[in-house]
Amino acid sequence: MAGKNYQEMAEQILQAVGGKENVQSITHCITRLRFQLKDKTAVKEDEIGKIDGVMGCQYSGEQFQVIVGTSVGKVYSIVSDLAGHAEGGQTEKGEAPKEKLTIKNLGSRIITGLTSCITPVLPVIICAGMLTLVQTVLGPTMLGLLSADSGVYTVLSFAANAGFYFLPVFLGYTSAKYFKANPLIGMLMGAILLHPTFTDLVAAGTPLDIFGIPVTAATYSTSVVPIILICFVMSYVERFFSRIIPDVVKLVFVPVCTVLVMLPLGLCLLGPLGYILGNYISVFFLWLHDVLGPVAVGLIAAAYLPLIITGMHHTINMAAVVSMMSLGYDNVVLVGAAAATLASIGANIGFTLKAKKKENKSLGLTCVVMQALVGLGEPGIYGIYLPHRSVFAAELLGAFCGGVVMSLLGCKLYALTASNIMILLGFVGGESNMNFICAVIGGLVAAVVAIVVTMVLKLKED
Repeated sequence: MAGKNYQEMAEQILQAVGGKENVQSITHCITRLRFQLKDKTAVKEDEIGKIDGVMGCQYSGEQFQVIVGTSVGKVYSIVSDLAGHAEGGQTEKGEAPKEKLTIKNLGSRIITGLTSCITPVLPVIICAGMLTLVQTVLGPTMLGLLSADSGVYTVLSFAANAGFYFLPVFLGYTSAKYFKANPLIGMLMGAILLHPTFTDLVAAGTPLDIFGIPVTAATYSTSVVPIILICFVMSYVERFFSRIIPDVVKLVFVPVCTVLVMLPLGLCLLGPLGYILGNYISVFFLWLHDVLGPVAVGLIAAAYLPLIITGMHHTINMAAVVSMMSLGYDNVVLVGAAAATLASIGANIGFTLKAKKKENKSLGLTCVVMQALVGLGEPGIYGIYLPHRSVFAAELLGAFCGGVVMSLLGCKLYALTASNIMILLGFVGGESNMNFICAVIGGLVAAVVAIVVTMVLKLKED
């Protein structure tokens, strides 16, 4: 869509969701606008589907999602301005009314919170992963263009490491912003967890206490859950002090009082609790792989596309990121995601070859390019898989087979790259180049099975 039409597109979307008065908050991920609405009955889903540039819409829990594609950032900015919302989805006229917390919506609230805190940091994680990839490819274990003691190799090493090591600082900003606390104080709390004095004391096993409360020794570099928990509680502490401290001295005393309270809470309770939860997430995926073996990866790969349709893929992605930050790799969820990506490319190719109608061949080719090069799967999902169940079945079977083969070959994903053909580059790393070769083999299995099954099964083009 041409840039001059984004304004019209944003206006039509806002009108179709019930107008700015119906928008409680708005955020976005890589391809979707995510609305929290006051009245769901005011949404005109049929009209949204007719808007030029919109690929579809759906509910995910309490969230209404409008699928836009890679231009979502531009559309989001315009919709936010039209709705009178500040950056980050907060209304300029005070906080939106909060949805009552119940047992029924507790799970979706946790999932939404984790996704909203971690998704904005993905560019940092991906960039750090790609720098690691460049270092590995050019380094002595592969092409040998850089020696281990060269300046370029060293700079690439610590530049990539910085993206992972200081993850709590980045998450401190995004988490505090999501929980409507001061983002800079959130960054400060993240930096406190990583201060050299603290990390040295932890490494040395030196006892430490705050106000007589013992500090639990834990290493928070590359961690995810601890800082999110800290910022969640910090948002309530900050709001408490904002209410009781006079306006004339708020600038000084709200931050300092908040930090003084959060130091013992963060270092003695919330940080260690988050550290333990993060470790349990890693242990869970290792357990899942140990119990079900390659079948677990195959099932996740097969389920990945349906999870994308419901928007639930972010949940297991975030858990996998936590695991990857802890172990340095992921050999379950993201391996399955890679297999699903390659199977999707294969299914799109199969549809293009199988289709007889010119418009369907054109659609198939478009979906191949969008998935393989751009990393956008929604055109294939809503244009091919849902209307044509045989192609959907071919993608699921290809993903399952590819995931099983990748797992049998011991594939591990070391870096987040992109949800296109470049996802295979995330397997470059480890002690042997065979990991990448095995991933390519598994990816080819996923794609070829999807192509063959699509060609074999009957395709009803109407």
